Amino acid sequence: MFGLLGLAVVATTAFVWFRLIQGVSVPRNRVPYHLSFITGGLLGLAGIAAGGVLSTASGVLAMLVGFGFPALRLQSGQKPNEPAVRVGGPMLATAAPDENGARFDLSSLAGKPYLLKFFRGHW
Repeated sequence: MFGLLGLAVVATTAFVWFRLIQGVSVPRNRVPYHLSFITGGLLGLAGIAAGGVLSTASGVLAMLVGFGFPALRLQSGQKPNEPAVRVGGPMLATAAPDENGARFDLSSLAGKPYLLKFFRGHW
């Protein structure tokens, strides 16, 4: 039973985490998520110790994800920091080619309202 419980904790935490990523609203304090993953991993370990095929199988999966996610996150070089540009704030000096290949400089829009939209193509 512990293995299934650990898998449920890990799956729920992963679901919430990936929903936050999709909404681009990951909180700066990620400790509760790490603790939740580790708790799920510990419950998975208890499920393995308790024995049984279902408990062991779900416990192994809970341990892999529950301990793996925080381990990968800790060795990641990505640090939470303040974004260089905020909505409504001043834009950084940027120049890029326009649709005709001519140089376009954002400073030419100084003092005028504009919407600057970046997107990632899926090709």
